[in-house]
Amino acid sequence: MKFLNAIASYTSLLHIFSTQVLSKTIEVDWDITFVEANPDGLQKRRVIGVNNQFPLPRLEGTVGDTIIVNAKNSLDRTTSLHAHGLAFNNNVFSDGAVSVNNCGIPPGQNYTYTLDLTEQGTYWFHSHSGGDYADGLRTPLIVHPTNETMYTKYDDDIILTLSDWYHEEAYTLGKFLTSSKNPAGYEPPPNSGMINDRIENSFPVSKDTTYRLRLINTSTMAVFHVKVDGHEMSLIEIDGVDIKPVTLNSVELHPAQRASVLINTKNSTGFNYLIHADMDPDYFDEVPDTLTMNITASLIYDQSSGLSSAEDHTWDTIDESELEPIIEEAYQAPDQEIVIVSDIMQLDDGAPHGLINGITYRMPKVPILLSMLTMGEDATNPLVYGPRSNAFVTGYNTTVRVVIENVHLDAHPFHLHGHKFQVVSSGEGSYANADEIKPPSDDWNPVRRDTVLVPGEGHAVIQFVSNNPGAWPIHCHNNWHMMFGMMGVIVEAPLEAQKMIKYDPSQIESQCTLNGFKISGNAGGDTGLNLSNAPNSPTMINYGIHAKGIVAIVFCVIAALMGISSTIFFAKQLSDDTNYERRMLLQPE
Repeated sequence: MKFLNAIASYTSLLHIFSTQVLSKTIEVDWDITFVEANPDGLQKRRVIGVNNQFPLPRLEGTVGDTIIVNAKNSLDRTTSLHAHGLAFNNNVFSDGAVSVNNCGIPPGQNYTYTLDLTEQGTYWFHSHSGGDYADGLRTPLIVHPTNETMYTKYDDDIILTLSDWYHEEAYTLGKFLTSSKNPAGYEPPPNSGMINDRIENSFPVSKDTTYRLRLINTSTMAVFHVKVDGHEMSLIEIDGVDIKPVTLNSVELHPAQRASVLINTKNSTGFNYLIHADMDPDYFDEVPDTLTMNITASLIYDQSSGLSSAEDHTWDTIDESELEPIIEEAYQAPDQEIVIVSDIMQLDDGAPHGLINGITYRMPKVPILLSMLTMGEDATNPLVYGPRSNAFVTGYNTTVRVVIENVHLDAHPFHLHGHKFQVVSSGEGSYANADEIKPPSDDWNPVRRDTVLVPGEGHAVIQFVSNNPGAWPIHCHNNWHMMFGMMGVIVEAPLEAQKMIKYDPSQIESQCTLNGFKISGNAGGDTGLNLSNAPNSPTMINYGIHAKGIVAIVFCVIAALMGISSTIFFAKQLSDDTNYERRMLLQPE
């Protein structure tokens, strides 16, 4: 353990020195456009591309580099971009979450995203607006270490995105799914699954070589299990965090999760081998007969060689509590605890909604970050952010525990922006019914990641240090659930944010105005706690007795009494008539 710590400290010093010498700025111009494409080979449709290209170009850099994306929105609706997994320290406006720390890019407008690459790992860059990433606005973002042999030696890497695909635009599907026409919250299964946003993939490899497979689940809702025929895998990274290697046969990835595995190629080129990406049927409401669940790519040793025989598709189950990050962060007892109860149900507008503590997220009139920066001392009061923002305010440099209780049957991959958090507990059943968290050792080093699975009717407990002031969404990364409104916001250290974050209203004022946002004040655009103009949202269905119900009950009672009276009257008449007839029959002639 001390040896690994020494290595980590030494390589950190090397990292600081080398990044100062070698860092560079990578600038790209992206025109976000609609493109006609047929990625799954089954149906041509309109997708979202960049510079009339789909799939999108990848983004790659090295720790210490800065990537600048000059984005123009040529769509017919507002969109945005988010670098999933980056921390955005003191650069929160580039996080790209519409209504939280950004206003989005209106049609025809431009915005520049600055991505400071401070941590190595496997990330991705995708839209954070409606269903745009499901319609294609997504790409890998790879941050290489300054020294590729820092922790684990490999010769080359292969990037594989894993995605589900719909033949109807998610933008259109979402309008139906979030309406009263879908009261039960049905989630349609995809029409296809793809690797690297296409249906056919082959990767030339050399014998006796170590490859790093970077796996990224960019799906709307699909869960993938990945394995490589004939090759054992060594898991070395999850969500941008290097871990001590773990040997396995397959790896499971929920939406937005990433992993890196090493494979060692064979010393013979006699066969080529399949990479399997199997979608898990347990996470679909239904599995159509037309849906191919096993997606494959090929490792090509020799074009003239045939495929090896496919192997049994058993899936490994990993106990995340046994994964250990190489760079240690010791567990700390929490200073603050936040409880999130997640659910999906029909509200009083007849539509399904994702809920956090009984509230479905509704965009405030002022993005939450701008309220943080313009409300002075009041910014520490969660009421400032409105009744439908699910805002949780933290202090500065404290250990924050978030308990996520899922009372719904569906699993939820929860993502927190701005942090890699420790996962200190997860599993089936309520956390309230689980054993209290007891560190297994004084130097417990829990696994860290940015997207955690919360099982159906289960829980997850995560912790982070509030050292990154800003407004950070916490939400389910099943994109349908996100569109249902399953989102909250961590309002992190607002008073420190006011000191540290540079805010120039001129940079975003025009975009905010075009998208209907104000740039200062509380959730309603007013001062203080006057929230009369703050947006409202549907609420729980009240099954109690309303005025109309009382009137209906009164009339029902009156009708029932009249019915009973009529029955008694006619029964008496019938009885009298019967007695009269009997008397007449008994009279002597």
